[in-house]
Amino acid sequence: MTNLKSRRLCLAALASLLLAPGAAAAAEPITIGAIYPMSGSASFLGIPEERALRMVVEDWNKAGGLAGRPVKLIAYDTEGNSTKGVQQLRRLVESDKVDVLFGPSSSGESLAAIPIANELQTPMIAHGGTEAIVSPPLKYVFNSCPVDRVAISHVLAYAKRNGFKKLAMMSAADGYGQSGTRILRELAPTYGIDVVAAEEFNRQDPDITAQVLRVREREPDAIVVWSALPGPTVLLKNARAVGYDVPIIVGYGAASNALVANVGAAAEGVYISSFRLLVPDSLPDSDPSKPVVQKLYTDYKAKYGQAPENFAQHSYDAALILEQAVKSIKGPLTRDTLRDAIETVQVTGANGRFHFSPTSHGGLDLESKPLVMLRYEQGRWRVVE
Repeated sequence: MTNLKSRRLCLAALASLLLAPGAAAAAEPITIGAIYPMSGSASFLGIPEERALRMVVEDWNKAGGLAGRPVKLIAYDTEGNSTKGVQQLRRLVESDKVDVLFGPSSSGESLAAIPIANELQTPMIAHGGTEAIVSPPLKYVFNSCPVDRVAISHVLAYAKRNGFKKLAMMSAADGYGQSGTRILRELAPTYGIDVVAAEEFNRQDPDITAQVLRVREREPDAIVVWSALPGPTVLLKNARAVGYDVPIIVGYGAASNALVANVGAAAEGVYISSFRLLVPDSLPDSDPSKPVVQKLYTDYKAKYGQAPENFAQHSYDAALILEQAVKSIKGPLTRDTLRDAIETVQVTGANGRFHFSPTSHGGLDLESKPLVMLRYEQGRWRVVE
């Protein structure tokens, strides 16, 4: 009888624990909703971002989750289509009830998505490059990629150190390219540099020779190229095909080995303002981001059997930001408490040192040193700063 009574008491205690609000909440996953272009022409961005994020989520769950809660990832393919991306964002927030949004990958998709995320009061960590994503800051919108103002400043500082006084800008006719051109024109005079030409092209154009020839007439000391792939690769081929060997500095939107693939000698000597992941073993030991970059590179290659593309850094860093934010929350985790926590995060990622604040939702500036200048020489990238 005593044993039966004890057994009943144990069962009652267990039932009360299982029914307690805290226990139920502890079992609920933290849900990340990701919108990436995993097919189509922008898949070179979305595939490595989705893979890196999925890898981190799996590692978290193997280690017991975040703050004792499992983490669930729901990822949808935008196909590089802004309209579809917005539809999927709404689905993630309204149907899937995610706690936080990652992506979109491109500036164009991000600009379409951020007002919706803000309207739906769901924290978003975008991965786009245009400063309009975070300037002026929207309450619920953050970014894990250095914005074009920081990236353009990096290019201009390098140009000044190397005596380039006249620059030509060749940019994509999209949000990323147009923002880059505007900022280059704005900042160049502060570096003592003149912008002597500006030409646009469509990122998918099969030939950009006409624009190259018009730029050559203006005799710049170097060309700055501001576009995602494949446009910059076509431009390299076209410039070298007409015998134009002026220095070409490609912006971080095309920071990929795909830039130089299959272009032969046309790739020799091209510069790129790049993320660190392209050269993980060439970084100085003094670089605080080096251990993060090397871990990402090693883990990704071990899991997927290939080296990660640069853009994997953005989702990886977003995951580090989320981890830091979740661990700092003292009470219930809601979309609002998570938003508030992200706004206070300071963490070293692959892209540099993030320091978010109410006035800085990008988290990265020149002092964060998010980029390195590389030059392609004899089949490999070399750090030149």
